[in-house]
Amino acid sequence: MEGSLSDQESEKALKEIEEDLRFCEENLRREIRLELTTRILEELMRDIDGLRARKLPEDIREKVEKLGLKIKVLYHRAKILSSLQEKSRYYRR
Repeated sequence: MEGSLSDQESEKALKEIEEDLRFCEENLRREIRLELTTRILEELMRDIDGLRARKLPEDIREKVEKLGLKIKVLYHRAKILSSLQEKSRYYRR
């Protein structure tokens, strides 16, 4: 996300982030593809950080902050679920 983004480009970037986030939420709900989900969430965190560095209107900035928090929560959930799956595999042996 190099360079200056217009408000319209920022809105488009947020829509793409929200779409990826829905995919991650579904994966976490079903407890599948946790490694992929974790990587996507890491990328989304970088994207959000890039948007935070820009001068955005207040309404877009608030949306960015909300999404940033949601991404972090889902990321930690993915890490915990992944860890639990690894432990359960260990105990099944």
